[in-house]
Amino acid sequence: MSDLIRGTNIYLRPITEDDTDMVLAWRNCDRTVSNFYYRTPISTEDHLNWIRNKVNKGEVYQYIVCTIEGDTPVGCVYLQHIDEKTLTGETGVFFSEDAPAGKGLATEAVKLIGEKVGFEMLGLLHLTAKVMEKNTASRRVHEKAGYRLVKTVHGEACTDGEIVNSLYFIKDADKTVIPRKALIKPHTGKITETEDGYLIKVPGSKSITNRALLIAMLAEGKTTLEGVLFSDDTESFLSCMDSLRIETVVDRDACTVTVTGCGGVIPEKEAFLNVGSAGTAARFLTAVLGLVNTGTYHMDSSDQMKKRPMAPLLNSLMELGCEVKYEGEEGFFPFTLIPHGINKSETTVDIDKSSQFLSALMIASTFIKPDLQINVTGNHGMSYVEMTKKMLETMPGGTSTYSIEPDASAAAYFYAMAPLIGKSVTIAGLHENSMQGDTGFVKILENIGWVKSGDTPEGIKVTPLPEGTATGTPITINMSSCSDQTITLAAIAPFLGRTIRITGISHIRVQESDRISAIVNELKRLGVKCEEIGDDIIIEASCPQAADIETYNDHRMAMGFSLMGLKAPGTAILNPSCCGKTFPDYFAYFYEMT
Repeated sequence: MSDLIRGTNIYLRPITEDDTDMVLAWRNCDRTVSNFYYRTPISTEDHLNWIRNKVNKGEVYQYIVCTIEGDTPVGCVYLQHIDEKTLTGETGVFFSEDAPAGKGLATEAVKLIGEKVGFEMLGLLHLTAKVMEKNTASRRVHEKAGYRLVKTVHGEACTDGEIVNSLYFIKDADKTVIPRKALIKPHTGKITETEDGYLIKVPGSKSITNRALLIAMLAEGKTTLEGVLFSDDTESFLSCMDSLRIETVVDRDACTVTVTGCGGVIPEKEAFLNVGSAGTAARFLTAVLGLVNTGTYHMDSSDQMKKRPMAPLLNSLMELGCEVKYEGEEGFFPFTLIPHGINKSETTVDIDKSSQFLSALMIASTFIKPDLQINVTGNHGMSYVEMTKKMLETMPGGTSTYSIEPDASAAAYFYAMAPLIGKSVTIAGLHENSMQGDTGFVKILENIGWVKSGDTPEGIKVTPLPEGTATGTPITINMSSCSDQTITLAAIAPFLGRTIRITGISHIRVQESDRISAIVNELKRLGVKCEEIGDDIIIEASCPQAADIETYNDHRMAMGFSLMGLKAPGTAILNPSCCGKTFPDYFAYFYEMT
């Protein structure tokens, strides 16, 4: 028996029809049947048909798990239900009644199927497992294999009608290597090849989605949001709305959310909220809950969000009469809000570190105290403030529908990618009249000689310029109007044939990571000549070499530096799942195009 992958106590090889009797003995044993959802034995004929119709067609990947000592088979691990849209597969494990106890064979098998087969050979980015809550042995196996519990679903039915609670686990690849050499070809269903390039449907705008959720929540009547982005950030926002007893109807497949507004009166008077890593949820919900007439709201967040500033907003709320009790470092999460209504007619907010402080107060005051005067110091991110203003003017009240634009921030990676893959890129539904400031990144790409662009009926289209066009004397680029794309610009800067100085970005030190230091650190890791001068970054023309890129759990570091791999093959992006914050399927899109 030849082995495919060898571990400490076991090895794996693909299942064949010759294994039918052995596998059925595991599959149909009492212990397996009682612990799995199908709950009924399977016949030899059905099993053979399953192998011929599924395994042999590559729709299911299943492997025998064997002990090395004596080659005694003791069970099988399976990987199936592979989703090419998200590069996700489901894993599980069967073991015979007489499998050796206490050797950790199940855990080792699940590790190997994940790390070596799922991630390395097939190129998946995520593995999931579904376990009955009462199946404590299987739960321990997956936890020890590095899976994390993401949710519990109560009241699911087995095939025999028994109602059980289900535990859902996930494990993410620790890195992804560019270019991709894997058996599974992504197919998102969102990318269409055109005569000279690609037409791409990116998810909805995070910035617009979360503003729309808040406005719909505070308005009167029902609002149906179309084109909603579903990501870690928006899921955090929706979870908080649920905790506040805001009624929502969510359809993730259709990308819609229908919100029944509260008319500025929060139904729940005491709640424990966790905003995760979502800056918009953190700032927007804090502003609302700090301005209402009464309540007690315990606010918590991820460790990452605990490092991001909240003091300017909280100072404004205290000025207006809200009590804030810090439960950690002053000016940061976690804290408790005890509002008493607004006792002044004006307040001042400093937006040097984030324009979200101002947007939060603008939206909250519109529905709670429309005549509140907000004085502003600083001028960072005014394009996002304009977005807020426009949405407050254009989102209708009462029963209505509101369409969310495609995400210009997500689009920017593909626009920057165009010359690296030698093809044009059009983002469906994103036009030059967009309210998103990141559409301005296209003009920056034009100004540095990277692409030419135009607005077409389908959307903004960029076309690569001939190689060598983007050269010349040193150039300084102020990124204050679209600072989220600083990393994207930095990733292509070494290929421009000139020295690039990026300025207007001081505030990005206090985002998901210290992005200025992170950019310089990772460019140097790739062998790029660059330096950090004050809050500016200077990048010289260079020939990057492959390296493992630390992402600092920052989604924009992962997406931006993926572009480097197209010029420095073998570059690995560590922790690629951090893209889930705003664009969970980014790498499926990326690999479908490359």
